[in-house]
Amino acid sequence: MNFTVHAQSILANEPNSTIRRPRAFALMTTACLLAVSFVVSANPAICQDSNAESSSVSSQKAPIDKSADRFTPMKGKWKAASFGGDGPIDITKTDDGGELIEMFVGDPLTGIRWEGDFPKENYEIRFEARRLEGFDFFAAITFPVGDQHCSFVLGGWGGGMVGISSIDGNDASSNETTQYKDFETDQWYKIRVRVDEMNVTCWLDDEEYATVPRGEHTLSIRIEMDPCLPLGIANFMTRSELRKIEMRKLNDDATSSELVPHQSNNAPAKSEVSE
Repeated sequence: MNFTVHAQSILANEPNSTIRRPRAFALMTTACLLAVSFVVSANPAICQDSNAESSSVSSQKAPIDKSADRFTPMKGKWKAASFGGDGPIDITKTDDGGELIEMFVGDPLTGIRWEGDFPKENYEIRFEARRLEGFDFFAAITFPVGDQHCSFVLGGWGGGMVGISSIDGNDASSNETTQYKDFETDQWYKIRVRVDEMNVTCWLDDEEYATVPRGEHTLSIRIEMDPCLPLGIANFMTRSELRKIEMRKLNDDATSSELVPHQSNNAPAKSEVSE
C-alpha cells in the first residue's frame, strides 16, 4: 500500500511523465511488431514447421479404444440351473433382439446356467439386473477363474451386502471384499466381471468394487451354487430380472482348450442356506 501511494505522488509531481511513458511504450511496441513481421515474412518455414509439429503431435495421439465393440450378446443358451425348489424362469425377446430373463422367487434359490462354450480366463462379462421383490441377493454371478470358480454377490445377507464368495474359504460376508449398498427395488444396476491373468475385478455401475490378485488367494464357491457351474446367475428368495448379458475375450487367440464346455448337471438339491 505504501508503494502504491508513493508512486502516485511521483506521477502527480511530474505531469509530463504521464504522457511520455505511454508514448515511449507505444513506440517500443510498434518497433517490436515491425521486427516480428519482418522475421516471419522472411522465414515462412517458421509457420510451416509449427504446423508440421502440430500435425505430428496430433498424429501421435493414442488410438481410440474400441474394446467395447467386441462385446457379444449371450442369448439362446440360458437354461434353468435346477437348484431344487426353484421358482419359474421366464425368458422373453426384447424389441432390440436381446433377452429379458425373469427369475421368480425360489425356495430358496432360482437361477440360470449357460450351456454354451465360455472362456476359463482372459474375458469380461457384463449385464444389468434389478430386484422386483424380496430382500436378499437379486443377482449372484458364478464364473470360472482358470480351474477355480467364484461368485460375485449383490444384495445378499439381508439385501445390502456386496462381495466375492469365496476367498481362502471365507464367503462374501466375511472377507476383504465385503461392502454394503442400498439397492433400490425396480432399479437397474450394471454388473461387470473381468478375469485376466493377474486379477479378478468386479464393477457395479462402472465403479470398481473389488479386485482380487489371483496368485495370492484360493477362490471357491459355496456348495449351494454348484448348479450354476461353470457360469450362471442366481437369486435368493427374490424375484429379479436380467438383461443385456454380454461377454468379450481379452485374448482373441484363445484356443479351444481354454474354453469351458457345457456339461450336463444332475446335482442333487442343496440344503437351504441363510444368506
